Amino acid sequence: MRGIEQIPWLYDLLMALAPRLERWRAELVAEASGQVLEVGCGTGRGLPDYADDVELFALDLNFSSLDRARQRRPEARLVCASAEAIPFADDSFDCVVSSLVFCSVPDAARGLEEIKRVLRPSGQLLMLEHVQARSPFLARVLNRIQPVWTAFSGGCHPNRNTVAAVEQAGFVIEPESFRERGLMRRFVGHPQRLESSN
Repeated sequence: MRGIEQIPWLYDLLMALAPRLERWRAELVAEASGQVLEVGCGTGRGLPDYADDVELFALDLNFSSLDRARQRRPEARLVCASAEAIPFADDSFDCVVSSLVFCSVPDAARGLEEIKRVLRPSGQLLMLEHVQARSPFLARVLNRIQPVWTAFSGGCHPNRNTVAAVEQAGFVIEPESFRERGLMRRFVGHPQRLESSN
């Protein structure tokens, strides 16, 4: 059975019902510049929000979603691929963007290592994600519903601590960039190798 993430028209409908989330995504990509890779672009809802001078690449696993993405940003270079096996050379991008993706990446640690590999040493990771709840009660609820929700959604894990995973992968999160609202987190990270070279 396909989950909602694999049904482009249904995914678009659900995202249209979340205008605040769409605004957060637009604010996130507004910070992107240079050669940019969006990992998990889905139907491309965020692609029109990038600046015109961005050289934009985007990847997703779903061909049907990429068809919609192409209509939203025809000049973007779209690739069917996974976050765990990004088909670009080391140090290819100034910026990697990930929006509501790493809740669904089967091997999140591997995906983050791939992002770190394709980012230039001075590059940045722009991320918007939902994470495990801080409240012990709500965390237990998310843990309880996770297997059913993951099957229904097509892979989303509502109880992942993606912020911690990003730091464990060797990224340094800019404290001034960090935004939190409910279960949502938005932030900018840099490869730790940038820190060690100073």
